[in-house]
Amino acid sequence: MLAISPTDRVFVLTGAGVSAESGIPTFRGVGGLWRNYRIEEVASPHAWRRDPRLVWEFYSMRRKVAASAKPNPAHIVLARLEQNLLERFFLCTQNVDSLHEQAGSRNVAHMHGELFKSRCDTCSRAPFRDTNTYDPPLPKDGCPRMGVSASESHVI
Repeated sequence: MLAISPTDRVFVLTGAGVSAESGIPTFRGVGGLWRNYRIEEVASPHAWRRDPRLVWEFYSMRRKVAASAKPNPAHIVLARLEQNLLERFFLCTQNVDSLHEQAGSRNVAHMHGELFKSRCDTCSRAPFRDTNTYDPPLPKDGCPRMGVSASESHVI
């Protein structure tokens, strides 16, 4: 059991391992995403300019997997810890899934963005919630926030 005094502040950093138990593939482990894709091919501004279709397909695949995943006991325990410690608890994650939030965490800092948020790379609108998986046909011309397709938009 972890003893936390009334004056202690707790910082937690999570990575791929915490969501792996929920079925989210890691990046470098056995069956990891970077074993099938080079990061430069699917997760960089250069990749977007070179092949937006491949980037959309990669993120749509990741969204499908994450959408079916459920929080595991680690996510739930961290949410409870946050509820007990309130402002004395800080949760930072390298994960882009929303499993911490689904477990009940309310104040999560996402280091690498959020899989279910998009932003248009041609307008100045703030990132917005986007749960679409963009199955083929992929989006075309325009901003998804405006209710039209989105080849000029991308996941952040």
